Amino acid sequence: MIGIIAAASFGMEMAVSARYGYHRDELYFLQAGQHPALGYVDQPALTPLAAHAMAAATGNTLVGLRVLPALLLAGLVILAAAMSRLLGAGRTGQAVAALATAACGEYLGAAHLFSTTTFDFFFWALTLYLATRLMVSADPRWWVAIGACVGVGMNAKWAVGVLAAALLAGFALTSSRALLRSRYLVAGAVIAAALAWPDLVWQAQHGWPNLAVFHALHGQAGHNMVVYWPAQILYTGFVLTPVWVAGLWWCLRHPAARRFRPAGIAAVITLVLFFVAGGKPYYAGGIYTFLFAAGAVPAERWLAQRPLRPGRAAANLALSTAAVALIALPLLPAATLATVPLQKINYDLAETIGWPRQVALVARVYHALPPVQRATTAILAGNYGEAGAIDRYGPGDGLPPAFSGANNFWYWGPPPARDRSAIAVNIDPALLRRLFTTVREVAVFRNGLGVSDDEQGAVIYRATGLRTSWAKAWPLLRDFS
Repeated sequence: MIGIIAAASFGMEMAVSARYGYHRDELYFLQAGQHPALGYVDQPALTPLAAHAMAAATGNTLVGLRVLPALLLAGLVILAAAMSRLLGAGRTGQAVAALATAACGEYLGAAHLFSTTTFDFFFWALTLYLATRLMVSADPRWWVAIGACVGVGMNAKWAVGVLAAALLAGFALTSSRALLRSRYLVAGAVIAAALAWPDLVWQAQHGWPNLAVFHALHGQAGHNMVVYWPAQILYTGFVLTPVWVAGLWWCLRHPAARRFRPAGIAAVITLVLFFVAGGKPYYAGGIYTFLFAAGAVPAERWLAQRPLRPGRAAANLALSTAAVALIALPLLPAATLATVPLQKINYDLAETIGWPRQVALVARVYHALPPVQRATTAILAGNYGEAGAIDRYGPGDGLPPAFSGANNFWYWGPPPARDRSAIAVNIDPALLRRLFTTVREVAVFRNGLGVSDDEQGAVIYRATGLRTSWAKAWPLLRDFS
């Protein structure tokens, strides 16, 4: 049964994998992976390098790129079911945990895209599974595996380090604290630090540019705090919320769950900590694999006592999954987003449309120039999505590589010295006028669907007469956000 649910979740993701198009982050990762490094401005190395490897292995296709995140969703399903078994759930309970994970809107949306979040959720789930094995066996040797998992996970996103710290606090605050007095914990910590070290080295060598990214993200802290708790319900689903709430209560209060209390405490700590820090609502999303697993234990007993309820519960879950899938996945025609703005809930939906059309517009502007002018004209992009799209689709439209000051694109350097003019996509015209003698608006991008997203209305400029050298101009274009 668990295998069937995992396979179905994989199949559902793959069925819609080619809908709409690349996300701006995916376009960025594809380019970042072509510049191998120990770290990057806004994330560690794992996701860009994995994106590059998947593109190479699957012919650089969108469907091929998204095979891995779909597999990671199947992995979440299996890990949740495995945790529920360790917590004491029978076959019905394990099926509940697997179904809840497969139907969770947060996981469905994340697994549609090749992103740091998808990897992060998987490493949270794997860490929680290993911690559950530790709590069941009381064998401290599991600390070594936990340390290795956390270390690898921190090469995708640092958030798994927060989970590790919360788990340590959970053990310290319960009778399981004896497991902390072990040389295996020290060994696990050393392994985690060693595996996470490359990104820290890169950040230190480059002056900690991630701090600028964190500062920019913190500008949304107020909004994040307002929507944080309602989003925990919306992202997991109204029908599934009672499952994870029951799992949290069971883990913290039920006598049979005493040995699993460290994980319950860790769940509370992570949820509260990201709220207080003003983090995005999905940052702690990986914790729900464990909470679904824990909730499956009382859910199984509840279903056993009410023979007529399983059918109703299944129907409610099916309706909930369908509603959540409409928001989490690109099921509706993209044009529907103009009248039913689902991207207000799931921002990522609209950020996967229109990229080839935008690149084609840039190509028309570029090829309208006389050949002599084209030879000394660079393509500048305001954000990494635009730059990544030009690099992905531009060769087919006869465009040269894009240059951008956005995040790691800035480190890859400015245009060649011969380029004294530029076609600038979505860059502040006031900044362009500081850099060039003449700046003229030549086009405005429309996605053709009337969908409101970050690129709708982006202005394209023709800038000529670079006032100084690119070496002096390039620092002014840097944008770490």
